[in-house]
Amino acid sequence: MLRAAGRWSDVFRLTPPVEVVLGRASSNPIVIRDQQASRHHAKVLWNGSGWVLVDLGSVNGTFLNQNRISSDQGLQDGDVIRVGGCEITYSVNIPGLSHPVTTDQGQATDDQMTVEMDAGMITERRRHSAYLSGVSGVLEAGTTASGTAVSLDASAESGAMSSQADASHRLLLLAFQLARTDEPFRVIEMVLDDLAGQIHFDSAGLYLAKAGFAKQGQSEIALVSTRQSGQRSYRRPPDSLTASISSGESEAILARNILGDPEMATENSQGEIDVESLILTPLRDRDGQCRGMIHLTTSRGTQPLHTRDLEYVVAVGEILTASLVQLNDRRKLAKSLRQTKQQVKELQRRLGDKVRILGDSQSIQDLVEKIGLAAPTPATVLVRGESGVGKELVAAAIHHASNRSEGPLICLNCAALSPTLLESELFGHEKGAFTGATERKSGKFELANGGTLMLDEIGEMDIEIQAKFLRVLEGHSFERVGGQEAIRVDVRVVAATNRDLQQMVDEKRFRQDLYYRLHVVELLIPPLRERGRDCLMIAEHFLQQLNHQMGRKITGFSDEAKRKLMSYPWPGNVRELRNVVERAVVLNTKSVIESDDLTLSPTLGSNLAGAATSGQSDRAAIVEDSPEISLADLERLHINRVLQYTGGNKSRAASILGIERSTLDRKLKRYQQSR
Repeated sequence: MLRAAGRWSDVFRLTPPVEVVLGRASSNPIVIRDQQASRHHAKVLWNGSGWVLVDLGSVNGTFLNQNRISSDQGLQDGDVIRVGGCEITYSVNIPGLSHPVTTDQGQATDDQMTVEMDAGMITERRRHSAYLSGVSGVLEAGTTASGTAVSLDASAESGAMSSQADASHRLLLLAFQLARTDEPFRVIEMVLDDLAGQIHFDSAGLYLAKAGFAKQGQSEIALVSTRQSGQRSYRRPPDSLTASISSGESEAILARNILGDPEMATENSQGEIDVESLILTPLRDRDGQCRGMIHLTTSRGTQPLHTRDLEYVVAVGEILTASLVQLNDRRKLAKSLRQTKQQVKELQRRLGDKVRILGDSQSIQDLVEKIGLAAPTPATVLVRGESGVGKELVAAAIHHASNRSEGPLICLNCAALSPTLLESELFGHEKGAFTGATERKSGKFELANGGTLMLDEIGEMDIEIQAKFLRVLEGHSFERVGGQEAIRVDVRVVAATNRDLQQMVDEKRFRQDLYYRLHVVELLIPPLRERGRDCLMIAEHFLQQLNHQMGRKITGFSDEAKRKLMSYPWPGNVRELRNVVERAVVLNTKSVIESDDLTLSPTLGSNLAGAATSGQSDRAAIVEDSPEISLADLERLHINRVLQYTGGNKSRAASILGIERSTLDRKLKRYQQSR
C-alpha cells in the first residue's frame, strides 16, 4: 500500500511469480511520483518461499523500516519500504471498510482513506479528470510529498505531453459532437464509439437511471448500451460493486490483477472469472447525484487498463453527464415552452373574444380600418361615443394591435373620482401626502409604463389636473402627490368621452391646448341603433358566451325575438343589450329565447311597434301617442327614462344625458315643484 503526501493513494496485490518494479518511470507497475526516486529504483520479487526487496542501484537508496538496504531483504507483514518521500507498507491482511487504516497521526480521515472497498484490488481512484483540469503533465509527472511538480526525462515528458494533447483534442471533438446531438441514446452510442477508439478494452457497458435521465435511487440504474470485442459478451459487475460506486461520494476506480475475484467481476459462461482489470466510473451531475456509470473490462492475456485510461474515461464521463443533463433540461424547457404556447394561444383566443369588435355595418368596418391604421403608431387617440357603445373595447383593440401589446393596459374612469383622488390615482402619492396616505403609492402612469393608459370620461377631469396631465402627454416628468422625485414614463394615452369636448372648450370647462393634444386621432363609435343587423350578431355572440359561462344550451332567438331586438332603439347601447340577453338566459328554461323573455325598458313598451328602425333618432321612440307634447315634457320623460335605466344613479344618468350632476339636480327639483 503506497502512501504519499499523507494519503493512501495506491494498492497493488502481489501475485507469484510476478516481480514488481518500483520507480519514477511511468512503465513501472508501481510508479513513485517523487523526484528523489530513480526511474527504476527497486523491485519486489518472489524467491520461492517469500517476497524479497531488491535495490536496483538507486542514487538515493531504498529504505526498509528506516534502514538503507545494501542487499536483498525478505519482507515481513507490516514492513515499511521508503523510496524518497513515499512509503510503501507490505501487508498480508489488507484492511477493508471494517478495519480503519491508521497513519502516523492516528486514524485516517475520509479524505485520506481511499480503501473504501476491497483494498487489495483497487490501484487507482479519481473524482475528476486531469484532462479537464488544465494541469499540464499531471498524468505522468505526478507530485512529490511536498506538492512540487516532478519532471520526467526529456523523451518521456515529450511523449506524455503529446499523449495528453491528443486526448484533450479528442475530448474537445467529442464535446462538440455531443453538443450538436439532440437524442440521448445517440449521445450514448457516440460516447461508446469514442471509448472504443481510444482505449483497448474487451467489453464496455453504460448505465443510466431508468426514468430517462432523472434523479433516481441507485436501484433504478439500468444497463442501456454495451460494446465488446470478438466473441466475448458483456457481463455486469457484481451488484455490491455497482451499489458502492453509485452511492455516497464514491470515486471512479481502476482495479488490476483481479483474476478469479467474485467481488470485482462476474463469471463467464464456463463459470470462470476471467476479468484481469476494470474501470468503473459514476456519472454524477453538478448536485453530486449519480445518474449512471461507465464500466470497462479487459480479460486474461490482454493488456490491462492504465492510469491514462482511467483519466480519459473520467473525462468522458463528465462530458457525457453534462451533455445528458443539458438534453434533459432542454427537453423540459421545450415541453414547458409548448405548454406555454398553448396557454398563450388559449389566452389570446379568450382575449380575442373580449376585444373583438363585432359587426358588418359600414360604420363598424370603417372604425376597424381606422383602428388598424392608428394602432401601430404612437399617436394619442380620442375615442368618442355614447355610453355603453364599447369605448373601452376599442381602447383594448388599439393596445393589442400596437407594438405595446406586451406591456400593461391600465384603465381609469375619471368621472368616478373626486379631483384629489383622481390626481393621486394618475400620478401616485408619497406616504403622508394627505390624510389616509399611509404608504407610498404608484400612480396609473407609472403602472402603465411601456404600455397603454386608457382614460374614460376624460371630459370629467378637473381643470387644474388637466394642466399637469398635459405636461406628461408632452413628455415632461412629473412628481407624485407630496413628492419631489422626477418621474418619466413611456405611456401611450387613449382617452374616451361621451361629451362634446369642443363645446366644453368653448364653455371654458376644458383646456383648449389639451383638447388639441388629445384630438390627434379621433375615433367615433356609432350607437347600436345605427348599426342595423349588427344588433343580432352581437346578441348571438353574448348568447354563446353566456351559454358557456352558465352551462346552458340555448340555441338562439325566435323570429319574433329578433324583430323585437331590431326595433328597440337601445339607449344603453351594447351594454344594455348584454344585460337584456343575460337576463333572458338566466331566467329561461327553454331551448330558444322568445320575445316575452326579452325585458326591455317599460317606458318604451307601448311604442315598440311604431318605434323607428335602425338609423332613426331615438327621440321619435320616446314620443307618446300624441305628437302634441312640449319640449319640456319631452325632456322630463327622457330624464325619467334614463334614471330608471341607471337604477336611480344620478351621476351616471347625468353622464348619459351629457349634463352636470348639479344641472340634473336642479331639473329634478323643478319637476318636483311643478308636480
